[in-house]
Amino acid sequence: MIGFLTLFSTTFALATPATRRVAIVTGGTRGIGRGISEALAEKKFDLLVTYNSNAEAAEEAAAALREAHGCAVECVGGDISLSATRDAIFERFDAKFKTSHDLGAVVHNAGQYVGITSTNADGLSAAMLGFGDGSMLGEDGATNLETMHYYQKMYGDAYVDLCERGLARMSAESGGGTLIGISSPGCTVQYNANMGYDMPGSGKCVMEYAMRLFALRCAAKNVNCNVVVPGVTSTDAWGKLAETRGTTKEELVAGISGRLSPMGSMTPKQLGDAVAFLCSPEGRLITGVSLPVDGGVHLKS
Repeated sequence: MIGFLTLFSTTFALATPATRRVAIVTGGTRGIGRGISEALAEKKFDLLVTYNSNAEAAEEAAAALREAHGCAVECVGGDISLSATRDAIFERFDAKFKTSHDLGAVVHNAGQYVGITSTNADGLSAAMLGFGDGSMLGEDGATNLETMHYYQKMYGDAYVDLCERGLARMSAESGGGTLIGISSPGCTVQYNANMGYDMPGSGKCVMEYAMRLFALRCAAKNVNCNVVVPGVTSTDAWGKLAETRGTTKEELVAGISGRLSPMGSMTPKQLGDAVAFLCSPEGRLITGVSLPVDGGVHLKS
Protein backbone atom coordinates (compact mmCIF):
# COMPACT_ATOMS: atom_id res chain seq x y z
CA MET A 1 0.00 0.00 0.00
CA ILE A 2 2.82 2.37 0.87
CA GLY A 3 4.52 1.52 -2.42
CA PHE A 4 1.32 2.30 -4.31
CA LEU A 5 0.92 5.65 -2.57
CA THR A 6 4.54 6.51 -3.32
CA LEU A 7 4.07 5.61 -6.99
CA PHE A 8 0.79 7.57 -7.15
CA SER A 9 2.29 10.69 -5.62
CA THR A 10 5.30 10.51 -7.94
CA THR A 11 3.09 10.10 -11.01
CA PHE A 12 0.85 12.96 -9.90
CA ALA A 13 3.84 15.23 -9.44
CA LEU A 14 5.09 14.47 -12.94
CA ALA A 15 1.68 15.15 -14.44
CA THR A 16 1.17 18.47 -12.69
CA PRO A 17 2.41 21.51 -14.65
CA ALA A 18 4.71 23.97 -12.95
CA THR A 19 3.01 26.97 -11.38
CA ARG A 20 4.74 29.29 -13.86
CA ARG A 21 4.99 29.08 -17.61
CA VAL A 22 7.24 31.08 -19.89
CA ALA A 23 6.60 32.26 -23.44
CA ILE A 24 9.27 33.10 -25.99
CA VAL A 25 8.15 36.01 -28.19
CA THR A 26 10.46 37.14 -30.97
CA GLY A 27 10.24 40.85 -31.64
CA GLY A 28 8.32 41.01 -28.39
CA THR A 29 9.25 44.52 -27.25
CA ARG A 30 7.47 46.71 -29.81
CA GLY A 31 4.55 46.78 -32.21
CA ILE A 32 2.53 43.58 -32.60
CA GLY A 33 5.09 41.69 -30.53
CA ARG A 34 4.61 44.07 -27.60
CA GLY A 35 0.85 43.53 -27.78
CA ILE A 36 1.42 39.76 -27.72
CA SER A 37 3.78 40.06 -24.76
CA GLU A 38 1.25 42.14 -22.83
CA ALA A 39 -1.56 39.69 -23.49
CA LEU A 40 0.54 36.68 -22.46
CA ALA A 41 1.70 38.48 -19.31
CA GLU A 42 -1.97 39.02 -18.43
CA LYS A 43 -2.37 35.23 -18.73
CA LYS A 44 0.38 34.78 -16.10
CA PHE A 45 3.19 33.89 -18.48
CA ASP A 46 6.72 34.97 -17.72
CA LEU A 47 8.51 36.14 -20.85
CA LEU A 48 11.65 35.76 -22.89
CA VAL A 49 11.43 38.48 -25.54
CA THR A 50 13.79 39.31 -28.37
CA TYR A 51 14.69 42.53 -30.16
CA ASN A 52 16.84 43.33 -33.15
CA SER A 53 19.27 46.13 -32.22
CA ASN A 54 17.79 48.76 -29.88
CA ALA A 55 18.77 47.37 -26.46
CA GLU A 56 17.75 50.50 -24.55
CA ALA A 57 14.22 50.55 -25.96
CA ALA A 58 13.89 46.80 -25.38
CA GLU A 59 14.85 47.11 -21.72
CA GLU A 60 12.40 49.99 -21.26
CA ALA A 61 9.65 47.79 -22.68
CA ALA A 62 10.71 44.89 -20.45
CA ALA A 63 10.67 47.12 -17.39
CA ALA A 64 7.17 48.32 -18.24
CA LEU A 65 5.95 44.73 -18.61
CA ARG A 66 7.47 43.77 -15.26
CA GLU A 67 5.90 46.74 -13.52
CA ALA A 68 2.46 46.33 -15.07
CA HIS A 69 2.12 42.56 -14.74
CA GLY A 70 4.59 41.41 -12.10
CA CYS A 71 6.14 38.94 -14.52
CA ALA A 72 9.76 37.97 -15.09
CA VAL A 73 11.11 39.23 -18.41
CA GLU A 74 14.40 38.30 -20.08
CA CYS A 75 15.64 40.10 -23.22
CA VAL A 76 17.84 38.68 -25.98
CA GLY A 77 19.09 40.88 -28.81
CA GLY A 78 20.11 40.10 -32.38
CA ASP A 79 18.82 39.60 -35.91
CA ILE A 80 16.47 36.62 -35.79
CA SER A 81 17.69 35.45 -39.22
CA LEU A 82 20.98 34.43 -37.61
CA SER A 83 21.35 31.01 -36.01
CA ALA A 84 23.60 32.63 -33.39
CA THR A 85 20.67 34.77 -32.22
CA ARG A 86 18.47 31.70 -31.92
CA ASP A 87 21.25 29.89 -30.05
CA ALA A 88 21.29 32.78 -27.58
CA ILE A 89 17.52 32.57 -27.08
CA PHE A 90 17.58 28.96 -25.97
CA GLU A 91 20.80 29.36 -23.99
CA ARG A 92 19.04 32.09 -22.01
CA PHE A 93 15.91 29.99 -21.62
CA ASP A 94 17.90 27.02 -20.34
CA ALA A 95 19.91 29.19 -17.95
CA LYS A 96 17.04 31.25 -16.52
CA PHE A 97 13.86 29.17 -16.83
CA LYS A 98 14.48 25.49 -17.59
CA THR A 99 14.53 24.26 -13.99
CA SER A 100 11.74 26.47 -12.68
CA HIS A 101 9.28 26.89 -15.57
CA ASP A 102 7.49 25.01 -18.30
CA LEU A 103 7.94 26.37 -21.81
CA GLY A 104 4.32 27.13 -22.62
CA ALA A 105 4.58 29.00 -25.93
CA VAL A 106 6.90 30.02 -28.74
CA VAL A 107 5.63 32.90 -30.88
CA HIS A 108 7.69 33.89 -33.92
CA ASN A 109 6.62 37.45 -34.57
CA ALA A 110 9.89 39.25 -35.43
CA GLY A 111 9.98 40.78 -38.89
CA GLN A 112 10.68 43.93 -40.82
CA TYR A 113 10.51 45.75 -44.11
CA VAL A 114 14.12 45.33 -45.20
CA GLY A 115 15.95 48.64 -45.27
CA ILE A 116 12.95 50.57 -43.96
CA THR A 117 11.87 49.57 -40.46
CA SER A 118 15.11 48.11 -39.09
CA THR A 119 18.71 47.17 -39.84
CA ASN A 120 19.48 43.68 -41.07
CA ALA A 121 22.41 41.31 -40.73
CA ASP A 122 22.89 41.03 -44.50
CA GLY A 123 23.26 44.80 -44.99
CA LEU A 124 20.46 44.94 -47.55
CA SER A 125 18.89 48.22 -48.67
CA ALA A 126 15.23 48.87 -49.40
CA ALA A 127 14.13 47.73 -52.83
CA MET A 128 10.75 47.07 -54.41
CA LEU A 129 11.28 43.63 -55.91
CA GLY A 130 8.57 41.52 -57.47
CA PHE A 131 8.24 38.19 -59.20
CA GLY A 132 7.78 38.49 -62.95
CA ASP A 133 8.25 42.25 -63.38
CA GLY A 134 11.97 42.13 -64.17
CA SER A 135 12.99 43.97 -61.01
CA MET A 136 15.08 41.07 -59.73
CA LEU A 137 17.25 40.93 -62.84
CA GLY A 138 20.63 42.63 -62.74
CA GLU A 139 22.39 44.30 -65.65
CA ASP A 140 24.18 41.03 -66.33
CA GLY A 141 20.86 39.23 -66.72
CA ALA A 142 21.27 37.17 -63.53
CA THR A 143 18.52 37.07 -60.93
CA ASN A 144 19.41 38.70 -57.61
CA LEU A 145 18.02 36.47 -54.86
CA GLU A 146 19.70 38.10 -51.86
CA THR A 147 16.64 39.92 -50.53
CA MET A 148 14.39 36.90 -51.07
CA HIS A 149 16.86 34.66 -49.24
CA TYR A 150 17.06 37.06 -46.30
CA TYR A 151 13.29 37.06 -45.87
CA GLN A 152 13.27 33.28 -46.10
CA LYS A 153 15.90 33.10 -43.34
CA MET A 154 14.03 35.62 -41.18
CA TYR A 155 10.65 33.91 -41.51
CA GLY A 156 11.01 30.36 -42.84
CA ASP A 157 14.35 29.26 -41.37
CA ALA A 158 13.82 31.03 -38.05
CA TYR A 159 10.29 29.68 -37.63
CA VAL A 160 11.34 26.08 -38.25
CA ASP A 161 14.36 26.40 -35.94
CA LEU A 162 12.37 28.04 -33.14
CA CYS A 163 9.59 25.46 -33.39
CA GLU A 164 11.97 22.50 -33.42
CA ARG A 165 13.92 23.70 -30.39
CA GLY A 166 10.81 24.86 -28.57
CA LEU A 167 8.98 21.60 -29.17
CA ALA A 168 11.94 19.66 -27.80
CA ARG A 169 11.43 21.54 -24.51
CA MET A 170 7.68 20.85 -24.30
CA SER A 171 5.92 17.69 -23.15
CA ALA A 172 2.42 16.42 -22.53
CA GLU A 173 3.39 15.61 -18.95
CA SER A 174 4.14 19.27 -18.23
CA GLY A 175 0.92 20.51 -19.84
CA GLY A 176 1.91 20.73 -23.51
CA GLY A 177 2.28 24.08 -25.21
CA THR A 178 1.75 26.24 -28.26
CA LEU A 179 3.75 27.16 -31.38
CA ILE A 180 2.66 30.23 -33.34
CA GLY A 181 3.92 32.16 -36.35
CA ILE A 182 2.73 35.64 -37.24
CA SER A 183 2.10 35.98 -40.97
CA SER A 184 0.43 38.56 -43.24
CA PRO A 185 -2.42 38.74 -45.74
CA GLY A 186 -1.43 37.50 -49.19
CA CYS A 187 0.92 34.71 -48.04
CA THR A 188 -1.67 31.94 -48.27
CA VAL A 189 -4.39 30.87 -50.71
CA GLN A 190 -7.00 32.21 -48.27
CA TYR A 191 -6.20 35.66 -49.69
CA ASN A 192 -5.61 37.07 -53.13
CA ALA A 193 -1.97 37.62 -54.05
CA ASN A 194 -0.68 40.76 -52.32
CA MET A 195 1.10 42.71 -55.05
CA GLY A 196 4.22 44.38 -53.69
CA TYR A 197 4.61 41.91 -50.83
CA ASP A 198 6.52 39.39 -52.94
CA MET A 199 9.72 39.22 -50.90
CA PRO A 200 8.32 38.99 -47.34
CA GLY A 201 5.62 36.66 -48.60
CA SER A 202 8.18 34.28 -50.04
CA GLY A 203 9.44 33.68 -46.49
CA LYS A 204 6.10 33.61 -44.71
CA CYS A 205 4.61 31.03 -47.07
CA VAL A 206 7.31 28.60 -45.86
CA MET A 207 6.11 29.27 -42.32
CA GLU A 208 2.47 28.68 -43.25
CA TYR A 209 3.17 25.35 -44.95
CA ALA A 210 5.56 24.00 -42.30
CA MET A 211 3.04 24.90 -39.59
CA ARG A 212 0.57 22.26 -40.77
CA LEU A 213 3.14 19.49 -40.61
CA PHE A 214 4.32 20.62 -37.18
CA ALA A 215 0.67 20.53 -36.06
CA LEU A 216 0.27 16.91 -37.13
CA ARG A 217 3.44 15.70 -35.49
CA CYS A 218 3.38 17.70 -32.25
CA ALA A 219 -0.23 16.89 -31.34
CA ALA A 220 0.93 13.84 -29.37
CA LYS A 221 2.71 16.23 -26.98
CA ASN A 222 -0.51 18.21 -26.47
CA VAL A 223 1.07 21.04 -28.46
CA ASN A 224 -1.02 23.06 -30.90
CA CYS A 225 0.57 24.87 -33.81
CA ASN A 226 -0.97 27.72 -35.81
CA VAL A 227 -0.22 30.79 -37.87
CA VAL A 228 -2.06 34.02 -37.07
CA VAL A 229 -2.72 36.51 -39.86
CA PRO A 230 -3.20 40.07 -38.54
CA GLY A 231 -5.15 42.76 -40.33
CA VAL A 232 -4.17 46.41 -40.55
CA THR A 233 -2.50 46.84 -37.18
CA SER A 234 -1.49 50.33 -36.04
CA THR A 235 2.23 50.15 -35.19
CA ASP A 236 5.30 52.34 -35.59
CA ALA A 237 6.34 50.26 -38.61
CA TRP A 238 3.61 51.98 -40.61
CA GLY A 239 5.14 55.33 -39.69
CA LYS A 240 8.51 54.39 -41.18
CA LEU A 241 6.83 53.01 -44.29
CA ALA A 242 4.72 56.17 -44.55
CA GLU A 243 7.87 58.31 -44.63
CA THR A 244 8.98 56.54 -47.81
CA ARG A 245 5.62 57.41 -49.39
CA GLY A 246 5.45 61.05 -48.34
CA THR A 247 2.53 60.64 -45.97
CA THR A 248 1.83 60.09 -42.27
CA LYS A 249 1.28 56.89 -40.33
CA GLU A 250 -2.30 57.90 -39.54
CA GLU A 251 -3.13 58.66 -43.17
CA LEU A 252 -1.53 55.46 -44.42
CA VAL A 253 -3.26 53.24 -41.85
CA ALA A 254 -6.62 54.94 -42.41
CA GLY A 255 -6.33 54.62 -46.18
CA ILE A 256 -5.36 50.95 -46.17
CA SER A 257 -7.83 49.90 -43.48
CA GLY A 258 -10.59 51.86 -45.20
CA ARG A 259 -10.06 49.89 -48.39
CA LEU A 260 -9.39 46.46 -46.94
CA SER A 261 -10.80 46.04 -43.43
CA PRO A 262 -14.57 46.05 -42.79
CA MET A 263 -13.89 46.53 -39.06
CA GLY A 264 -11.12 49.08 -39.53
CA SER A 265 -7.63 49.01 -38.07
CA MET A 266 -6.73 47.10 -34.93
CA THR A 267 -4.34 47.55 -32.03
CA PRO A 268 -1.39 45.27 -31.22
CA LYS A 269 -3.09 44.26 -27.96
CA GLN A 270 -6.21 43.11 -29.82
CA LEU A 271 -4.04 40.81 -31.91
CA GLY A 272 -2.18 39.76 -28.76
CA ASP A 273 -5.41 38.72 -27.05
CA ALA A 274 -6.16 36.31 -29.89
CA VAL A 275 -2.65 34.86 -29.69
CA ALA A 276 -2.97 34.47 -25.91
CA PHE A 277 -6.22 32.54 -26.38
CA LEU A 278 -4.46 30.07 -28.69
CA CYS A 279 -1.78 29.68 -26.00
CA SER A 280 -4.37 28.87 -23.32
CA PRO A 281 -5.86 25.46 -22.48
CA GLU A 282 -9.15 26.74 -23.91
CA GLY A 283 -7.54 27.30 -27.30
CA ARG A 284 -5.51 24.10 -27.43
CA LEU A 285 -7.84 22.23 -29.80
CA ILE A 286 -7.35 24.90 -32.47
CA THR A 287 -4.40 23.59 -34.45
CA GLY A 288 -3.04 23.45 -37.97
CA VAL A 289 -4.74 26.59 -39.29
CA SER A 290 -3.76 29.95 -40.70
CA LEU A 291 -6.17 31.99 -38.60
CA PRO A 292 -7.22 35.44 -39.85
CA VAL A 293 -7.46 37.87 -36.93
CA ASP A 294 -7.90 40.72 -39.33
CA GLY A 295 -11.21 42.51 -38.89
CA GLY A 296 -12.51 40.92 -42.09
CA VAL A 297 -9.60 41.68 -44.42
CA HIS A 298 -9.79 38.12 -45.75
CA LEU A 299 -13.30 38.86 -47.01
CA LYS A 300 -12.11 41.65 -49.30
CA SER A 301 -8.61 40.69 -50.39
